[in-house]
Amino acid sequence: MASRADLERLSRGLDEATRRAVAALDAAIGHLDLSRPEIARDALLEAFPAIVSRYGDVAATLAAEWYEQMRAGAAGGSYGAVLADGPSYEQTARTVRWAVGGLWGPDPSGVPGLLQEAVARYVGWQGKSTVTTNVAADPARPRWARVPGRGGCCAWCAMLASRGFVYESSKTAGEGHPYHAHCSCVPTPLWRGQAGRIDGYHPGRLRAVYSRARAAVKAAGGPLDDKTIAAEMRRIDPDSFTDGIHSDE
Repeated sequence: MASRADLERLSRGLDEATRRAVAALDAAIGHLDLSRPEIARDALLEAFPAIVSRYGDVAATLAAEWYEQMRAGAAGGSYGAVLADGPSYEQTARTVRWAVGGLWGPDPSGVPGLLQEAVARYVGWQGKSTVTTNVAADPARPRWARVPGRGGCCAWCAMLASRGFVYESSKTAGEGHPYHAHCSCVPTPLWRGQAGRIDGYHPGRLRAVYSRARAAVKAAGGPLDDKTIAAEMRRIDPDSFTDGIHSDE
């Protein structure tokens, strides 16, 4: 099955696609006069979707090639991986209109950062979605897990990673659990007969923290939804997550 080195190779490729997308966006913004918000908005409504489309396809192509390589050593036979669809123009245009709202305010300096985060999220998502799209389409019927990077992950990602190799599609993963910008987690396929062990990935340990958090939320009479449980995970074991909350904060 995919090794930690395989996951890191995919991550590096997706990170490079994201870096290039952010650089292209920065270059586009650098040619704009942000003191003229209507003109800047209209230019970004053209440039931003094009950048997302171009580098999202780069990320998806890298992920499709990676999936084929992982599958060849696991399931045999021939399989041509497909590219996941990127966001629609309407979706990216909504993002631009939301992000550039600050151009009409007293301090527009935060607008580029919002757009950078958005382009990184879109590009990374299309690459990772390509893996899960192929898991769902693959006649060999693999499953997949959300495997955190070596540097750790946030509590939300840890909650999803704690479930192990149980996902078969975006639906069984729970639609509405997207990857955030610069997320280091990798959707990792597992074919029949494989052991499901990856260096540094311990879903049982993550599940134990999740169970403790769920019990604490239940004891306090709180809602047993994913958002509330992830928030409790940040508090009860802050050193385990990149967004942990210490009691003195």
